[in-house]
Amino acid sequence: MIKVFSNEDDVANEIAKEMQWHIQNDENPVFCLASGSTPKKSYKKFSEQMEHEQTRIKRLKVVSLDEWVGIDRTSEGSCYQMLYQDLFSLIPLDDEQIEFFDGTATDLEKECRKIDNFILSNSITFSLMGVGMNGHIGLNEPGSAVLGHSSVVDLSKNTKEVAQKYFLRPTVLEKGITIGLNQVIRSKRVVVAVTGERKADIVRKVFSNSEHRLPAQELLGHDHIDFFLDKAAAQYLDATHM
Repeated sequence: MIKVFSNEDDVANEIAKEMQWHIQNDENPVFCLASGSTPKKSYKKFSEQMEHEQTRIKRLKVVSLDEWVGIDRTSEGSCYQMLYQDLFSLIPLDDEQIEFFDGTATDLEKECRKIDNFILSNSITFSLMGVGMNGHIGLNEPGSAVLGHSSVVDLSKNTKEVAQKYFLRPTVLEKGITIGLNQVIRSKRVVVAVTGERKADIVRKVFSNSEHRLPAQELLGHDHIDFFLDKAAAQYLDATHM
């Protein structure tokens, strides 16, 4: 289902409420969260809402969505570091509550198995996804298989170019490590957040009958998955899409 909100702040407020609900109501809350600019406001609002419910945070586990291969997690621009700045540092979350890909590991297949085994033992109750400028989900790029396990992937030219905004200086990116689309889909609840005019064209493509199947399109048609858009991102959609 598509839900269109007036602006980015309204999207962030609704997502923060969803996150709070899952913390309060899931017996064993496990979150899989996208990093980057889109969810940043949501995380801030969520941390503010949880200020007086810090005991509940101790029940939360967070599993990695993706990471750049070859980038240390403490480096500016890593997926872990972005989540640390935008969320982990704002709530009383201990290191043992976070299971994250290590993009610098010598055995990346072992990293995939580590995350897969964690998800098998800790079913994801809430996933917050963003949509890349080329329609990717996590680092599942257009044309990639719909997998039920984590994998190491070749990054598209678009992703490598867009990702430069996260780094302090030009950074060589060739591969990523990501959970599979089916692992996202099997989450108990999934919200896909897309905001801003710059995302309007990819939103149009995702909700069109494109011959080229985009990763974001794999998340359509599931009762437990909603797309939260602001008016700027939804500007090319009409009533038939709602």
